[in-house]
Amino acid sequence: MKSSNLEKIIKRLQAMTIDETSGRQKRMFGQFGIPLCDVTYIRSSDEFVFIRYRPHERFRFDDIDLVAIEVFNCLYDFKHTF
Repeated sequence: MKSSNLEKIIKRLQAMTIDETSGRQKRMFGQFGIPLCDVTYIRSSDEFVFIRYRPHERFRFDDIDLVAIEVFNCLYDFKHTF
């Protein structure tokens, strides 16, 4: 069975929370080699900062599910634009 795209996003976000090498972890998300958004995890406040590149939007989340949904929507919107 093929894993869902949302599950893959959540696994990447969870890896950020587990990695203790620095106080901030940053991951870029894109489609077809085009960067669309990034997420930064801030360990000290246990928050995620989501930045969408086009249109430029910035949000803070304290819930991994909410940031995963934003990333999913960003990737989905781009994929279905073409």
